[in-house]
Amino acid sequence: MTGFLLVTALNNTLIGDDTALIILNEVLDKKHRDYDLKIVYSTGRSLELYQQLNHEKHLLSSDALIAKES
Repeated sequence: MTGFLLVTALNNTLIGDDTALIILNEVLDKKHRDYDLKIVYSTGRSLELYQQLNHEKHLLSSDALIAKES
């Protein structure tokens, strides 16, 4: 598998189960390195609210972000 793109929403999709997020982050981080996985977060949050959530939940760095205009 090469060139895989993962686009995901945040609330109740990626975020919601902290234990599952830790496990998923480990898997996705490995795929990101091994298979050139690209990660895109799509959210209705503003950039400021996304950054706050990212700080709280330690999301993986995304390759792109789709967010609400501030």
